[in-house]
Amino acid sequence: MADTEYGLVRAGLIPVRAEPNFRAEQVSQEALGSVLEILERESDWVRAKGEDGYEGWVGLGGLLTCDRDRARAWRAGPDGAEAAVALDAKVEDEQGRAMLRLPWGARVALDGERALLPDGRSGRLVDGRWVLAAELPQKFPPRGAAVVETAWGWMGVPYLWGGRTRWGADCSGLAQAIYRLHGVALPRDSHQQANCGELVESGPKFRELRPGDLIFFRATGSQQIVHVALSLGGSDILHAAEMNGSVAVDSLAGDSELERALARRAVGVRRFFRD
Repeated sequence: MADTEYGLVRAGLIPVRAEPNFRAEQVSQEALGSVLEILERESDWVRAKGEDGYEGWVGLGGLLTCDRDRARAWRAGPDGAEAAVALDAKVEDEQGRAMLRLPWGARVALDGERALLPDGRSGRLVDGRWVLAAELPQKFPPRGAAVVETAWGWMGVPYLWGGRTRWGADCSGLAQAIYRLHGVALPRDSHQQANCGELVESGPKFRELRPGDLIFFRATGSQQIVHVALSLGGSDILHAAEMNGSVAVDSLAGDSELERALARRAVGVRRFFRD
């Protein structure tokens, strides 16, 4: 392609797949309002790079393809509108019918009571919560205790490989979605996240862990990092683990099979906040 092509996510949530096939593994997700850089096309699929640098295949049905200027205009926001982040909400049309359901992290532009969507449609945000992007630092401050408070709202979310919303999340998707709201842009996968922040010591029996720290775990029989959990302070963690089936709390000092295995496999702690 002579010029870089972009895709604005126009559906509430689209899967990012490992191959250009509807049966291929879901490796991540992109929510409405995200801007993707299109790298190549194959029939009704494009290989695209997300704003976090993650690459994968998405179906064209969930995208509005556009040039750089249109992508920049959406990022900047339509004239007179304010960028906003949905934290699970619904968009209704003028007749009160549901147009879209928006997951955690979806982005719209608000013009008074109207929610402007990337493809030019508009509706009214209802049945949920949203926050103006300009107000994020105040409502979701960059502090460890605030991150933990947000994380409690994800308790019970189903475990979903490749997921990163409150409709379903994996371990690194959970960390990425929560930290992003608090101003920390983490990469998508746990082994990538393990290179971010400040490396700190966990102390004896993990007593030195602070709320908001991220703890990383290797695979069984390998040094490859395959899991991440959010510290609640000390040995208690909140994470999305397939063995739990959902986002849940465990203790690295606990006696369950999962807790003992996690304690053995913990390989590093990263800190992002000073409080």
